[in-house]
Amino acid sequence: MSNAAFTKLMIAQGLKRLLKTTSFVNVSVGDIARECQISRNTFYYHFKDKYDLISWIFYTEITSILTDDISLGHWRDSLLSLCKYMQENRDFYLNVLEFQGQNSFSECLMDFYQGLVAHLLFHADSQPALSQEQIRMVSRFYAHGITGVLLDWAHNGMTADPEPAVTMLEKLLSSDTVHQILSIQPQSHPSSF
Repeated sequence: MSNAAFTKLMIAQGLKRLLKTTSFVNVSVGDIARECQISRNTFYYHFKDKYDLISWIFYTEITSILTDDISLGHWRDSLLSLCKYMQENRDFYLNVLEFQGQNSFSECLMDFYQGLVAHLLFHADSQPALSQEQIRMVSRFYAHGITGVLLDWAHNGMTADPEPAVTMLEKLLSSDTVHQILSIQPQSHPSSF
């Protein structure tokens, strides 16, 4: 592991320690630097701000869980693994879920699932019948649904078994559903929002 990667990891662990007793919105870069026994300049060398740090944590930890196998038949297992990971790190995720906006956990999930659904739609058929704009719209729709269900579960304390919700999502994004979506004939002028 490089020095830069080690320092980033150390800073992330420092933030996680702070979040055991302090709300993310109340933590400052100075607090993080003191916790890690580094200068503020060292922090800013690696991250733009605490939101950049939190985004780095999400993408570093979560993406490796979610991208093991993103095929149509296996994304369900990745989502269940994510739920289990969140349960194991419940205090951290309940704390950071308070924060919304750029670099938030919900934004990270939206980005990932929009890309996943677009990938699934694009690769489900050798010649997709949907235009790029239609794939983007359908992907965004499903990403909102998946992210919303996951965040509802998390906001309810992550105590419920995630299996039923994941099973429901799996049915909504089954191969049959994808093939039905792909069979839609593209319009010459797709509407956009």
